[in-house]
Amino acid sequence: MKCVNRTVIGHHIIDIDGCLRATNHSSVSAEDILALGGLATRNLEVWLEIYGESWLLGPLDRVELDADTVAFFRTRAVTPVGFAFNRAERATIALAA
Repeated sequence: MKCVNRTVIGHHIIDIDGCLRATNHSSVSAEDILALGGLATRNLEVWLEIYGESWLLGPLDRVELDADTVAFFRTRAVTPVGFAFNRAERATIALAA
């Protein structure tokens, strides 16, 4: 994915699939993450990553952002029903302690 430079800087920094984005919103939803990343909203899941663990964001979930910490999000194609995902095959980036 190619990163696009933005001229507007926000208070909260977000890493979306390895590209840094900024927002002034104190909380974001999966839809907000897709919009910030300039990604299509259909057929993509948004995952929040913290300390090597990943959580799938649902349509009603919101993530509170901290101005002192970068929030890491990853997108993935929607997993087909009945498909077993091998967690060991996923690359994960964790927040620094």
